[in-house]
Amino acid sequence: VGDREITVEDFQKEMAYRKSNQQPLPEKQVLLEQMIAREVSLQKAKAAGLENDPSVRRSYEDMLASKLNETQLGPKVNAVTVPVEEVRAAYEREIAHYTKPAKVQMAVIYMKTERKTKPDQLAEIEARMKEARAQAKALPSTSAGFGTLAVNFSEDQASRYRGGNVGWFDVGETGYRIPAEVIATAAQMKTNGELSDVIKTANGYYLVTRLDSRPAVVTPFEQVKPGIERRLLTARKQQAETAFMQEMRNSLSVRTDVQALNQVDYPTQTIAQTAPSAPPGLPSTQ
Repeated sequence: VGDREITVEDFQKEMAYRKSNQQPLPEKQVLLEQMIAREVSLQKAKAAGLENDPSVRRSYEDMLASKLNETQLGPKVNAVTVPVEEVRAAYEREIAHYTKPAKVQMAVIYMKTERKTKPDQLAEIEARMKEARAQAKALPSTSAGFGTLAVNFSEDQASRYRGGNVGWFDVGETGYRIPAEVIATAAQMKTNGELSDVIKTANGYYLVTRLDSRPAVVTPFEQVKPGIERRLLTARKQQAETAFMQEMRNSLSVRTDVQALNQVDYPTQTIAQTAPSAPPGLPSTQ
Protein backbone atom coordinates (compact mmCIF):
# COMPACT_ATOMS: atom_id res chain seq x y z
CA VAL A 1 0.00 0.00 0.00
CA GLY A 2 2.05 2.94 -1.28
CA ASP A 3 5.40 2.61 0.50
CA ARG A 4 3.98 0.57 3.41
CA GLU A 5 4.03 -3.23 3.37
CA ILE A 6 1.38 -5.21 5.25
CA THR A 7 3.21 -8.38 6.28
CA VAL A 8 1.95 -11.75 7.43
CA GLU A 9 3.08 -10.73 10.91
CA ASP A 10 1.00 -7.55 10.66
CA PHE A 11 -2.00 -9.63 9.59
CA GLN A 12 -1.54 -12.02 12.52
CA LYS A 13 -1.22 -9.12 14.98
CA GLU A 14 -4.47 -7.64 13.65
CA MET A 15 -6.18 -11.00 14.20
CA ALA A 16 -4.84 -11.21 17.73
CA TYR A 17 -5.86 -7.62 18.48
CA ARG A 18 -9.45 -8.22 17.39
CA LYS A 19 -9.70 -11.44 19.35
CA SER A 20 -8.32 -9.85 22.54
CA ASN A 21 -10.84 -7.01 22.18
CA GLN A 22 -13.68 -9.45 21.44
CA GLN A 23 -14.22 -8.06 17.96
CA PRO A 24 -15.68 -10.41 15.33
CA LEU A 25 -13.29 -11.68 12.67
CA PRO A 26 -14.57 -11.39 9.07
CA GLU A 27 -13.40 -13.64 6.25
CA LYS A 28 -9.67 -13.60 5.64
CA GLN A 29 -9.83 -11.54 2.44
CA VAL A 30 -12.29 -9.09 4.02
CA LEU A 31 -9.95 -8.55 6.96
CA LEU A 32 -7.08 -7.83 4.60
CA GLU A 33 -9.21 -5.37 2.65
CA GLN A 34 -10.11 -3.60 5.92
CA MET A 35 -6.42 -3.34 6.80
CA ILE A 36 -5.66 -1.96 3.34
CA ALA A 37 -8.45 0.62 3.64
CA ARG A 38 -7.12 1.69 7.03
CA GLU A 39 -3.59 2.06 5.69
CA VAL A 40 -4.82 4.08 2.71
CA SER A 41 -6.66 6.43 5.08
CA LEU A 42 -3.58 6.80 7.30
CA GLN A 43 -1.31 7.66 4.40
CA LYS A 44 -3.78 10.16 2.97
CA ALA A 45 -4.19 11.77 6.41
CA LYS A 46 -0.40 12.14 6.74
CA ALA A 47 -0.14 13.56 3.25
CA ALA A 48 -2.78 16.14 4.19
CA GLY A 49 -0.71 17.21 7.21
CA LEU A 50 -3.28 15.98 9.71
CA GLU A 51 -0.55 14.23 11.67
CA ASN A 52 0.55 17.64 12.97
CA ASP A 53 -2.94 19.01 13.53
CA PRO A 54 -3.10 20.35 17.14
CA SER A 55 -6.22 18.37 18.04
CA VAL A 56 -4.73 15.19 16.58
CA ARG A 57 -1.48 15.72 18.46
CA ARG A 58 -3.42 16.35 21.67
CA SER A 59 -5.45 13.18 21.22
CA TYR A 60 -2.32 11.19 20.48
CA GLU A 61 -0.51 12.54 23.55
CA ASP A 62 -3.56 11.87 25.71
CA MET A 63 -3.58 8.28 24.50
CA LEU A 64 0.10 7.90 25.38
CA ALA A 65 -0.43 9.29 28.86
CA SER A 66 -3.46 7.06 29.36
CA LYS A 67 -1.48 4.03 28.31
CA LEU A 68 1.20 4.93 30.83
CA ASN A 69 -1.51 5.19 33.44
CA GLU A 70 -2.85 1.78 32.48
CA THR A 71 0.46 -0.09 32.31
CA GLN A 72 2.55 1.53 35.05
CA LEU A 73 0.38 3.47 37.47
CA GLY A 74 -2.59 1.12 37.38
CA PRO A 75 -0.76 -1.92 38.80
CA LYS A 76 0.73 0.19 41.61
CA VAL A 77 -2.65 1.58 42.60
CA ASN A 78 -4.43 -1.77 42.30
CA ALA A 79 -1.85 -3.37 44.59
CA VAL A 80 -2.69 -0.97 47.43
CA THR A 81 -4.41 -2.58 50.41
CA VAL A 82 -5.37 -1.48 53.91
CA PRO A 83 -4.72 -3.96 56.75
CA VAL A 84 -7.68 -4.62 59.02
CA GLU A 85 -5.56 -3.47 61.96
CA GLU A 86 -5.31 -0.01 60.40
CA VAL A 87 -9.06 0.08 59.79
CA ARG A 88 -9.73 -0.81 63.43
CA ALA A 89 -7.20 1.78 64.63
CA ALA A 90 -9.05 4.45 62.63
CA TYR A 91 -12.33 3.28 64.17
CA GLU A 92 -10.88 3.59 67.68
CA ARG A 93 -9.50 7.08 66.95
CA GLU A 94 -12.85 8.23 65.62
CA ILE A 95 -15.05 6.36 68.09
CA ALA A 96 -16.85 9.58 69.02
CA HIS A 97 -18.04 9.86 65.42
CA TYR A 98 -19.64 6.42 65.66
CA THR A 99 -21.20 7.04 69.07
CA LYS A 100 -24.72 8.30 69.57
CA PRO A 101 -24.69 10.25 72.85
CA ALA A 102 -26.73 9.32 75.88
CA LYS A 103 -30.12 11.03 76.01
CA VAL A 104 -32.30 12.22 78.82
CA GLN A 105 -35.96 13.24 78.83
CA MET A 106 -36.94 15.62 81.57
CA ALA A 107 -39.56 17.98 82.95
CA VAL A 108 -38.83 21.35 84.51
CA ILE A 109 -40.37 24.09 86.56
CA TYR A 110 -38.78 27.42 85.69
CA MET A 111 -38.95 30.87 87.23
CA LYS A 112 -37.23 33.69 85.44
CA THR A 113 -34.70 36.14 86.94
CA GLU A 114 -32.68 38.98 85.43
CA ARG A 115 -29.49 40.74 86.40
CA LYS A 116 -31.52 43.73 87.62
CA THR A 117 -33.78 41.56 89.82
CA LYS A 118 -33.56 42.91 93.36
CA PRO A 119 -32.36 40.71 96.26
CA ASP A 120 -35.76 40.68 97.96
CA GLN A 121 -37.37 39.60 94.71
CA LEU A 122 -34.76 36.86 94.31
CA ALA A 123 -35.51 35.64 97.81
CA GLU A 124 -39.21 35.58 97.03
CA ILE A 125 -38.64 33.61 93.80
CA GLU A 126 -36.36 31.15 95.57
CA ALA A 127 -38.92 30.65 98.33
CA ARG A 128 -41.61 29.99 95.73
CA MET A 129 -39.35 27.44 94.02
CA LYS A 130 -38.81 25.67 97.34
CA GLU A 131 -42.56 25.54 97.80
CA ALA A 132 -42.90 24.03 94.31
CA ARG A 133 -40.28 21.43 95.23
CA ALA A 134 -42.07 20.52 98.44
CA GLN A 135 -45.31 20.01 96.54
CA ALA A 136 -43.49 18.05 93.81
CA LYS A 137 -42.10 15.65 96.43
CA ALA A 138 -45.67 14.92 97.51
CA LEU A 139 -46.80 13.97 93.97
CA PRO A 140 -47.69 10.29 93.46
CA SER A 141 -45.05 8.16 91.75
CA THR A 142 -47.38 7.70 88.77
CA SER A 143 -47.32 11.42 87.96
CA ALA A 144 -45.99 12.34 84.54
CA GLY A 145 -43.54 15.11 85.29
CA PHE A 146 -44.85 17.90 87.46
CA GLY A 147 -48.48 17.68 86.37
CA THR A 148 -50.52 20.73 87.30
CA LEU A 149 -47.66 22.10 89.42
CA ALA A 150 -46.05 23.22 86.16
CA VAL A 151 -49.15 25.27 85.38
CA ASN A 152 -49.17 26.79 88.84
CA PHE A 153 -45.47 27.56 89.18
CA SER A 154 -43.55 27.36 85.90
CA GLU A 155 -42.93 30.28 83.57
CA ASP A 156 -41.69 28.06 80.73
CA GLN A 157 -44.59 28.58 78.34
CA ALA A 158 -43.56 25.76 76.01
CA SER A 159 -43.86 23.09 78.70
CA ARG A 160 -46.04 24.33 81.57
CA TYR A 161 -49.21 22.81 80.09
CA ARG A 162 -47.43 19.49 79.49
CA GLY A 163 -46.41 18.82 83.05
CA GLY A 164 -43.14 20.64 82.44
CA ASN A 165 -42.02 18.08 79.82
CA VAL A 166 -39.32 19.78 77.72
CA GLY A 167 -38.43 16.65 75.72
CA TRP A 168 -35.20 14.79 74.96
CA PHE A 169 -31.68 16.18 75.14
CA ASP A 170 -28.29 14.78 74.13
CA VAL A 171 -26.14 14.53 77.22
CA GLY A 172 -23.01 16.67 76.93
CA GLU A 173 -24.33 18.75 74.04
CA THR A 174 -24.74 22.52 74.40
CA GLY A 175 -26.75 25.17 72.61
CA TYR A 176 -30.14 24.13 73.95
CA ARG A 177 -32.52 26.71 75.40
CA ILE A 178 -32.40 24.76 78.67
CA PRO A 179 -29.13 25.56 80.53
CA ALA A 180 -26.43 22.90 80.36
CA GLU A 181 -26.29 22.51 84.14
CA VAL A 182 -29.98 21.64 84.25
CA ILE A 183 -29.54 18.96 81.59
CA ALA A 184 -26.43 17.64 83.37
CA THR A 185 -28.39 17.38 86.62
CA ALA A 186 -31.10 15.29 84.97
CA ALA A 187 -28.49 13.11 83.24
CA GLN A 188 -26.84 12.31 86.56
CA MET A 189 -30.08 11.10 88.15
CA LYS A 190 -30.22 7.37 88.84
CA THR A 191 -33.94 6.77 88.42
CA ASN A 192 -36.92 8.18 86.58
CA GLY A 193 -38.97 10.49 88.78
CA GLU A 194 -35.99 11.63 90.82
CA LEU A 195 -36.28 15.29 91.83
CA SER A 196 -33.49 17.85 91.88
CA ASP A 197 -32.79 20.59 94.38
CA VAL A 198 -33.52 24.13 93.26
CA ILE A 199 -30.97 24.97 90.58
CA LYS A 200 -29.85 28.58 90.19
CA THR A 201 -28.74 29.56 86.68
CA ALA A 202 -27.86 32.79 84.92
CA ASN A 203 -31.43 33.28 83.70
CA GLY A 204 -33.48 31.90 86.55
CA TYR A 205 -34.31 29.02 88.89
CA TYR A 206 -35.12 25.46 87.83
CA LEU A 207 -36.51 22.30 89.29
CA VAL A 208 -35.92 19.22 87.15
CA THR A 209 -37.12 15.63 87.24
CA ARG A 210 -35.98 12.83 84.95
CA LEU A 211 -38.73 11.25 82.87
CA ASP A 212 -36.66 8.76 80.91
CA SER A 213 -33.14 8.11 79.65
CA ARG A 214 -31.24 6.23 76.98
CA PRO A 215 -27.60 5.12 77.21
CA ALA A 216 -24.97 6.06 74.66
CA VAL A 217 -24.91 3.68 71.68
CA VAL A 218 -21.70 2.83 69.83
CA THR A 219 -22.09 1.57 66.26
CA PRO A 220 -20.28 -1.81 66.05
CA PHE A 221 -16.98 -1.98 64.19
CA GLU A 222 -18.18 -4.57 61.68
CA GLN A 223 -21.06 -2.32 60.68
CA VAL A 224 -18.86 0.66 59.78
CA LYS A 225 -15.76 -1.27 58.68
CA PRO A 226 -16.54 -1.20 54.91
CA GLY A 227 -16.93 2.60 54.88
CA ILE A 228 -13.74 3.21 56.86
CA GLU A 229 -11.86 0.78 54.65
CA ARG A 230 -13.03 2.51 51.46
CA ARG A 231 -11.99 5.90 52.83
CA LEU A 232 -8.53 4.71 53.85
CA LEU A 233 -8.08 2.82 50.59
CA THR A 234 -8.96 5.91 48.57
CA ALA A 235 -6.39 7.95 50.53
CA ARG A 236 -3.75 5.26 50.03
CA LYS A 237 -4.42 5.14 46.29
CA GLN A 238 -4.15 8.92 46.05
CA GLN A 239 -0.83 8.74 47.87
CA ALA A 240 0.39 6.06 45.46
CA GLU A 241 -0.65 8.19 42.48
CA THR A 242 1.04 11.28 43.91
CA ALA A 243 4.23 9.33 44.60
CA PHE A 244 4.19 7.91 41.06
CA MET A 245 3.79 11.35 39.51
CA GLN A 246 6.55 12.77 41.70
CA GLU A 247 8.86 9.90 40.77
CA MET A 248 8.30 10.55 37.08
CA ARG A 249 8.83 14.28 37.55
CA ASN A 250 12.05 13.69 39.45
CA SER A 251 13.38 11.55 36.60
CA LEU A 252 13.32 14.53 34.24
CA SER A 253 14.73 18.03 34.33
CA VAL A 254 11.82 20.39 34.98
CA ARG A 255 12.33 24.15 34.80
CA THR A 256 9.69 26.86 35.18
CA ASP A 257 10.02 30.34 33.66
CA VAL A 258 8.12 32.31 36.29
CA GLN A 259 8.56 35.59 34.45
CA ALA A 260 7.03 34.20 31.27
CA LEU A 261 4.15 32.72 33.26
CA ASN A 262 3.46 36.05 34.93
CA GLN A 263 3.24 37.77 31.57
CA VAL A 264 0.43 35.50 30.38
CA ASP A 265 -2.96 37.24 30.35
CA TYR A 266 -5.02 34.85 32.48
CA PRO A 267 -8.69 35.06 33.60
CA THR A 268 -9.10 36.11 37.20
CA GLN A 269 -12.32 34.13 37.64
CA THR A 270 -11.15 30.53 37.78
CA ILE A 271 -12.40 27.43 39.52
CA ALA A 272 -10.42 26.91 42.72
CA GLN A 273 -8.72 23.56 43.14
CA THR A 274 -7.51 22.13 46.43
CA ALA A 275 -4.82 20.05 44.77
CA PRO A 276 -3.06 19.94 41.37
CA SER A 277 -5.11 17.98 38.88
CA ALA A 278 -3.74 15.04 36.94
CA PRO A 279 -2.25 15.87 33.50
CA PRO A 280 -4.43 15.25 30.46
CA GLY A 281 -4.71 11.58 29.72
CA LEU A 282 -3.64 10.60 33.21
CA PRO A 283 -6.96 10.72 35.05
CA SER A 284 -7.57 9.93 38.68
CA THR A 285 -7.57 6.22 39.41
CA GLN A 286 -10.30 6.39 42.02
